[in-house]
Amino acid sequence: MTKNEVLKAVANKVEGASQKDIAVILDAFADVITETLTANHAESVPVGKLGKFKVKTVPERRGKIMMGDRKGEEYVTPQHDEICFKMSKSAKQL
Repeated sequence: MTKNEVLKAVANKVEGASQKDIAVILDAFADVITETLTANHAESVPVGKLGKFKVKTVPERRGKIMMGDRKGEEYVTPQHDEICFKMSKSAKQL
C-alpha cells in the first residue's frame, strides 16, 4: 500500500476530511512521535490498538567484510539507539 492509498482510505473513513488534511495530520503525528522519543528515551508512544513506538538500544557489532577490495577487513558498528515499533498481541493475531 502506498502513502496515497493510505490517505485515500483514511479520507474515506473520516467524513468531511480531504486527503491533504489527512496528510498534514499523519506528518504531524510522525513528528510528535520522533520528538517525544528523542527527548525521552524511556517513554513509549501508543498507536491505538496496533501497538507502541519505543526506543531500543542496539549493541555494538563487529564483523568482517566478505567481498570486494576490502575483503577480510574488520569493521565495528557502534552502539546506538533507534526507534522501533512493538505490535500488540491482539494485532498480531490477524
